Amino acid sequence: MLLRSRVVVIRRVLVALVLSVFVGVTAIAQATPAWAAQYDVITTIPVGNQADGVAVSPDGTKAYVANRATNTISVINTTTDKVTATIPVGMSPSDLAVSPDGTKVYTTNFNDNRVSVINTTTNVVDARITVGTGPFGVAFTPDGKKAYVTNYSDGTVTVINADTDSVIGGPITVGGQPWGVAVSPTEAKAYVANRETDNVSVINTGTNEVTATIPVGANPKGVAVSPDGTKAYVTNDIDNTVSVINTTTNEVTATIPVGTSPWGVAVSGNKAYVANEGSNNVSVINTTTNDVTATIPVGTDPSGVAVTPDGTTAYVPSFTGSVVSVIDLRAPASASADPGVPGIFLAVNDVLVGSQVTGAPIYYGADSIQPNSAYTLSIQSVTHSALTRTVLDSGSVNSRGHLDETFLLPEVNPGSYKIVMTGIHASGNLLVLTNFITIGANGGIVSVSPASQQPFLE
Repeated sequence: MLLRSRVVVIRRVLVALVLSVFVGVTAIAQATPAWAAQYDVITTIPVGNQADGVAVSPDGTKAYVANRATNTISVINTTTDKVTATIPVGMSPSDLAVSPDGTKVYTTNFNDNRVSVINTTTNVVDARITVGTGPFGVAFTPDGKKAYVTNYSDGTVTVINADTDSVIGGPITVGGQPWGVAVSPTEAKAYVANRETDNVSVINTGTNEVTATIPVGANPKGVAVSPDGTKAYVTNDIDNTVSVINTTTNEVTATIPVGTSPWGVAVSGNKAYVANEGSNNVSVINTTTNDVTATIPVGTDPSGVAVTPDGTTAYVPSFTGSVVSVIDLRAPASASADPGVPGIFLAVNDVLVGSQVTGAPIYYGADSIQPNSAYTLSIQSVTHSALTRTVLDSGSVNSRGHLDETFLLPEVNPGSYKIVMTGIHASGNLLVLTNFITIGANGGIVSVSPASQQPFLE
């Protein structure tokens, strides 16, 4: 029995590139807010020269950027994505961290061996703390009581009492040229990436002693810990990889190839975001599978990356470009047919496909199309002789950001199909989605495999 052609009407601010649309599936339109799709750079913000470290306030309302060449910190309003203040600090600010209560920002001043303490209410430096030689990385403990500062030039870590803005005890000796530092959100451990010795030092934050040294890739720079504290992610500058550390066993469990010269890293939800300085992009890692699922072009020489607490936006400073790229990360973690959820939901004979196959509607990731821009949807390859039509019509987006085209779909015999569908973003980047689908004898969908997504292929 043939599954007859049906008309697909797509009226979306977001265009979902749907793999199984060719098999007589109807796209059900939902009302959608007019915001960009997952992984779009929605704006760039001019900041100071040699934009380096970046951090977001706990309430998500501000982003702070260290401008190494201008000896300043830029304060960004994350609602308007505008710089609202420029704060003079010490020489060569390199990294920064916001206290858990949001009242102060610590920024390391590489060339004057101090940490500047910024009052976030007044945007004034209230104190300067002398630390080791060449301070670079800084991180607060989850309770906000202490901060750990890496001293690149003398191979040590300084511990600061954040209540009194004073140094606690003597320096902690770690590996050579310590760079990035991160504190576990759930355990009393600090992780320090040592560039010269190609390892990570693990510090017990209760005793301030090094309890383990973990070999990683060549020239590790950045480090971040997952929200559940079970994994640490370390960027290896020379290897072009990320090492994944099991924080229970202190062993590297995976090595993930990313872009060229990875530097900063941040983890949010089940994603890790890696700023690749040499390839001018950000790698998105699925922390469940350890696969790179997307590569996002950003400004030149991206150094750091910070994600808002709600996981919707990433801020990536460009070291030589003197800008911050703002990336929209929003996409549903699980599909829903509720209005306002982005995506196109699929149905056969007006029944949601997901309700037949997985118990929930199926959502396929989307690239955004701007109003009045061109789009293309086409079936790239099919492994079933019964399908003869291979191209869906092209069209345009009206001023409301909706697609007005209707597409007649081909007749499909029962059987199994492999489909690769491509879509072209207004910027010219290509999105490729692959899916396997089986049509039963009665014309219904028997099974749909999870889609594989390779966004922004050049």
